[in-house]
Order: sequence, then C-alpha cells, then structure tokens
Amino acid sequence: MACAAFCGLAAFGGALNPAAAQETKRIGVSWRHFQEERWRIDEAGIKSVLDQAGYAYVSADAQADPQKQLTDVENLLASGIDALILLAQDSKAVLPAVERAKAEGVPVIAYDAPIDTADATFVSFDNVAVGRLMAEAMVKVKPNGNWVLIEGDASHPIINNFRQGQMEVLQPLIDNGDIKIVAQQNIENWKPDVAQSTMDQILTQQGNAVDAVLAMNDGTSTGVAAALSAQGMLGLPLSGQDGDHAVLNRIAKGQQTVTIWKNSRALGEAAAKAAIELAEGKPVTGATTFKTESGHDQPAVLLEPIAITHDNLNVVVEADWISKEDLCQGVAENPPAACQ
Repeated sequence: MACAAFCGLAAFGGALNPAAAQETKRIGVSWRHFQEERWRIDEAGIKSVLDQAGYAYVSADAQADPQKQLTDVENLLASGIDALILLAQDSKAVLPAVERAKAEGVPVIAYDAPIDTADATFVSFDNVAVGRLMAEAMVKVKPNGNWVLIEGDASHPIINNFRQGQMEVLQPLIDNGDIKIVAQQNIENWKPDVAQSTMDQILTQQGNAVDAVLAMNDGTSTGVAAALSAQGMLGLPLSGQDGDHAVLNRIAKGQQTVTIWKNSRALGEAAAKAAIELAEGKPVTGATTFKTESGHDQPAVLLEPIAITHDNLNVVVEADWISKEDLCQGVAENPPAACQ
C-alpha cells in the first residue's frame, strides 16, 4: 500500500526509492494546481534551496480538486516525508490532512494561502498590504466613478486579506460617494475564462458604464482585459497581482494600471528554508505571528509585496523576473523608462 502510494508520486516530483528515502531527508509539496504561470516559479525557488541543502523534493498536483488534495497528502505522508509544504485548494477541506500530518509528527507549512489552524507555519506575503497597494495604485489614476470588483475563489480565505487591504483605501471614497461599486463577483478557481465571461456580463448589465476594474490577480485581470478589449475599452484602469509576464507587457503598453509583484521565487525559497528548519526540529528563522481567521496564532514568515506600474517596470527587469525584450514587445506609444 505504502509502496503504491510512493510510486504514484514519481510522476510529480521525482520520488526516490524507499531505501534512498531512508537516507535522504525529503520535503513534500502539495500544489493546489498548476493552472497559473506563477506556481512553476515558486516551485523553482523551492527546488533550488532543497537541492543546495541535499534534500529531496517530491510533489503532487491536486488539479484544483480538494478531495484529490487530501489523497495527495496521504500519499506524500505514506512515502515518508520530513516536512510538508501545503498550498491549499480549499483551506477548510484540507484541515484533516493537517491533522494527519501532525499525528505523524510531520511539520506543515501553509504556503501562500492561510489555513485556519494553530498546527502550521504560514509562509506568504503580507496579503493585506497586497490589497492596499493595489487599491492605492488604482485610486491614484481613478479616484471616482463606477468600479467593478473581481475577486478570487470564494473558498479561499486569502481573498479576505486582500479585500481588507483594498477597503482600507476604498471605503472612505465609497462612503463619501466618490466611488460606486456597481458589481462585485467571485471567480471560481481564479480562472481567466470565467473572469472574461463574468466581465462580459457586467459590461452588458452596466451598458459599458464602468470606469475601473479592481481584479485580485493577474489571471483574472487577463480575462477582464479580454472582455474590455472586445468592447474597445482596453486601457481602463485595471489591477492584478503576481507579475505575470503578459500583464507586465500590458502595463508597458498602457493597457493595465498595476500588478502587485510578489517575487514567488523568493517565496518558494523562504518556504523551503523554513521546511528544512522544521524538519530538523529547529524554530523558523525570522518568524513573526499571524492571526488566523478564527483567532489561532501561527508562526509566520511574511514577505513584502511591491506595486509595479508604468513608472517602475525597471524593478522587475533588474531582478531578472522578465527580460527587457519580453517586457517591451509591441510597445509603441509612451514607452516606459524600462523600454527606452
């Protein structure tokens, strides 16, 4: 049974044979899915640290299925891992997996998305700051008018952190009547095609009387951009987060306002370092405290996000996140300094 589970992981993370597993410490990673560009970057960061430390990496892709993620974690635990990095598809549905890991003495890192338990270490960005930076950049260019809020999957508690930060900026403008929220929609699994069809419907309902779209990530902003383009409205103030290459190119072209860059390779590196420390029975270096949704205190490593706009695109080029060629492809009018 354990061997079957172990062998089933080979397709995902290069699992070792049982004899080698006894000799080499192993970090298991349960991914919610690989539908977004950024998770491959996170994975590269994790692998780079584990390789350097002589740890093995094994992983499983839940393919956006909460039940499959539970099975994935069971299989990872059965294969003999020393710590688990868990990117939850459904933060509530995954709780039994955290409990199972605790029972087996395997420390858990809640990766990027919070899990409401005291039995995990949270490694992410300051997600309230993500929402705040996003809203600040949007308000700078459009402090009034009809706004649409495109939010992430309703089953992901992280959207509450993003919204909290957004509303620190927007609520005063909503209260005094400068900004009117004409639509607010969650997007299942953050899918760009769902965001596009949702935005199509909103534009129809509003007769295209929309002045700004606050989208919570780059995948949904890409769907929104397609809907806006179809109506000749591309260039409307539009937000996102993750620093996807296509979005950075849109910002360079003046077709999107902001993306909140979360250096996901650095996040992966931080999670791997924390996993190694936990696997070795050590406290996590630099950990602070994060308060979960129901009030649990978690050790946490929170990185700082950066708002990327037309004015500071050089930051992502200088960090080798994107090449100048890819950033500036098709840029004609009003090129940013990074493209000059």
